[in-house]
Amino acid sequence: MKILLLTFPVALLVAYSQIMVKWRMMSINVVEIQNLPLLPRLLKYFSDPFILSAYATAFLSSLVWMYVVTKLPLAVAFPVYIGITFLLVIVGGWQFLAEEITVMRLVSATLILSGIALGVK
Repeated sequence: MKILLLTFPVALLVAYSQIMVKWRMMSINVVEIQNLPLLPRLLKYFSDPFILSAYATAFLSSLVWMYVVTKLPLAVAFPVYIGITFLLVIVGGWQFLAEEITVMRLVSATLILSGIALGVK
C-alpha cells in the first residue's frame, strides 16, 4: 500500500501532462502552424497556457519522483509508477480524448499489471 501511496501522485502528474499535451496538440490548428519555421512554431506551442501547465506538472512530478526514490527501491518504484501511469493514460485518453479502449489494450494492461504484481512481491 505504501508503494501505491508514494507512486500514485507521480503517475497522476505524468498522466495529466501527457493527456494535456495531446489534447492541446489536437486543438491547435496544425495546418496553420506546420508551415511555420521551427522557432515561431515552438513559441506558439509554448505560449499555450495548457501546454505550459503540462510541462510545469511534468517538472513537479520529477520533484515528487526524487522523494519517492529515497523511500523505495528503484526496482520496485519504477515498474509500479510505469504501470499506474499506463493505466491512467488509457483511462484519460478514453475519457478526455475519445480514444478507444480495445480488447488488446485491456489484455496488455492486464499483462503489465500482472507482471508488476509478481515482480514487486
